[in-house]
Amino acid sequence: MSAELSWQQLPIDTPSTAAFMLDGAFTRDRIGDFTVSLGRSLQPLPKRLFLDIRGLKQIDRAGIDTMAGLAGLFSEHDSGFLAIIGAPPALRARLGEGAPGSGFRFYDSFGQAAQKVMDGMLAALSGQFRILPEKPSITEEMRTCWGGMRDAGVPGSQVLCLKRAFNKISAPHFERHWNTEFKPNTRNLIMDVSELRTLVDEGTEWLRRNSETIRGRDGRLILVNPQPKVRVMLEMLEMDRFFETALSVEEAESRLR
Repeated sequence: MSAELSWQQLPIDTPSTAAFMLDGAFTRDRIGDFTVSLGRSLQPLPKRLFLDIRGLKQIDRAGIDTMAGLAGLFSEHDSGFLAIIGAPPALRARLGEGAPGSGFRFYDSFGQAAQKVMDGMLAALSGQFRILPEKPSITEEMRTCWGGMRDAGVPGSQVLCLKRAFNKISAPHFERHWNTEFKPNTRNLIMDVSELRTLVDEGTEWLRRNSETIRGRDGRLILVNPQPKVRVMLEMLEMDRFFETALSVEEAESRLR
């Protein structure tokens, strides 16, 4: 039997940063309570998260995917990242393979990680009076997360495809399409989110509303292949109980049959 998973939030003076120490087994049957606790403890989310994993005895594929999801989630912020403290070289390689370019940072100690953060902040302050580059303009692509909606191969069911980022920028476009294309007689909804990179702000609120609508019709909401950081965000917000997950649209349709 694998070890239990325990965690402890640690006091840290680094601005907009939270730190936790993990001990035991970071495995599929243990990590759900941790992500829920993380979401409850960190309101609002800081820019950076430090995880001391020197006490971990075991980590499986689900654990690596969860850390990859956290790394992607925190890298959404400017200067944000997930700092892993005390990971052996082999685990660093596995984490990097599981989430290339996702915002992982690896350090040997909290002191080293905190120093890097402070150095970055001082460097940013030293250049605060320089001419800042213009912020990129919002493109039409950024304004939409709607990838299309169609009837499923099961009566009373529809398939909705979401792409890119579901946030406050894309939510108005989503609302217009939803009000037009979601049918009054639809009971079950399959959401293909395999190409959805980010789910925040109004995006999470819309997903909550969608689930309430489907539940009010005594139907089922199935999410298809959510990316790690989308899944972790939903777990942290305790929204994973609102839906089922499937690996493909075909699998979701098979369940509904």
